[in-house]
Amino acid sequence: MNPPVHRLPRSVLDELAAGRGGPDAVARLASAQRSKTLLLVRALVLLVQEAGHPDRAAVEAAYHVLASLRPDDRAAALGHPPVAAWAFGTASLLARGDRSAAYPGLLAAVAVAAAVRSGIDADLDVPLAPDPCGRLDLPGLGTVAVPAHATRARIRCAAGRAEVHCAGERIGIVAGPSADRRWLPVPRLWLTHDGLPLSLLLDTGTWRHVPAGAGHRAGGVTDPRGWRHRLDGAWRILVDGHRPVAEEISPALRALLPVAPPPTGTRSGTFHHAFGSVAMSLPPDPRSAAVTLAHEIQHLKLAALTDMFALVEPGPPEFFYAPWRPDPRPLDGLLHGAYAHLGVAGFWRRQRGAAGDRAQRHRAEVESARWTRAADDTVRVLRAQRRLTPVGRRLVDGMADVLDDWAREPVPPEAAAEARRLLDAHRTRWARAPARTG
Repeated sequence: MNPPVHRLPRSVLDELAAGRGGPDAVARLASAQRSKTLLLVRALVLLVQEAGHPDRAAVEAAYHVLASLRPDDRAAALGHPPVAAWAFGTASLLARGDRSAAYPGLLAAVAVAAAVRSGIDADLDVPLAPDPCGRLDLPGLGTVAVPAHATRARIRCAAGRAEVHCAGERIGIVAGPSADRRWLPVPRLWLTHDGLPLSLLLDTGTWRHVPAGAGHRAGGVTDPRGWRHRLDGAWRILVDGHRPVAEEISPALRALLPVAPPPTGTRSGTFHHAFGSVAMSLPPDPRSAAVTLAHEIQHLKLAALTDMFALVEPGPPEFFYAPWRPDPRPLDGLLHGAYAHLGVAGFWRRQRGAAGDRAQRHRAEVESARWTRAADDTVRVLRAQRRLTPVGRRLVDGMADVLDDWAREPVPPEAAAEARRLLDAHRTRWARAPARTG
């Protein structure tokens, strides 16, 4: 399992700097992320061996099963976003000698899930996580209810099926629904519009095993139909009016983590070490879902880019005003926010032409002017920073060129005035808030 060498042509970097990139850039970033996860898994195996961890034999056997898979099957198993996040967090814990909080045995569950999906034969010992007890999570596949006192399971895989032997019980599982109620497959949302698909796993179980991960924030999947309705409408908006963005989202996003909603609006985020996932509360309407996805795909691309190239040199703590946050941001956080809101500004700029009535068009014009100005002002601050690396400066300069062009486009006076009021109100609230250190 040797990862390839990864390079990013300047032309692709320039496309990313303009807020675009397309499927080619996404494929390059995703390939580099798969190599990163593979290296983390190899490091995890070595660390388990060095530490004499009690799960060493199970981890080594799982590694051999994964190594025997076809490259595409292995990439799907290790590229599942919460598995990538688990690999990073677990390797980090083991590297600093913190065995108590680490669960390297999940690699055996990853191998079982991969064996079932690929149809190969495997016979694996799977250590169970101490918390939550009474469940065995098979990443991207489903969850098995097992006796609460059980600590290990033996799983035999053959021809796309598996049999779990645990504490005297025998449970059959397949890659999908089963008559056995002890087996709960991971829900999947399949969406397609105008020939462009979007497939998302709603795998909340695996996130529970990510050290310092998002599992505690997961809101669960009480009604997949509600998610399907919101995202189906959002996907139609993106494919019809924002096709280049949809063409990046389609191959990039693989997993959705539902989270509890805030008092108003939508809560969303991405995770640096979980490429291909987005966390989101159920949006109030399809358009909110669409702009959220357009926002988060930017974060996803930039996080992957920063794994390939340093964009900011190390330096003393510095904090800056961000027109989209109530708190001051460090330099790298400011760069992330500016790049994400370049995507938001672009969404509303395109949405002006898709507005169904005068009120919707006014809303799009206000939001377009607001976020173009906010991102443009922030990029001006970024361009003045000496800590940008050459790649970081090329990225920021590319953003500036796009935003300068957008800022010169005519805006109806009423929309421009409302956008200024919103920006000024945010700045005033920020200035009046108690002193913050970041």
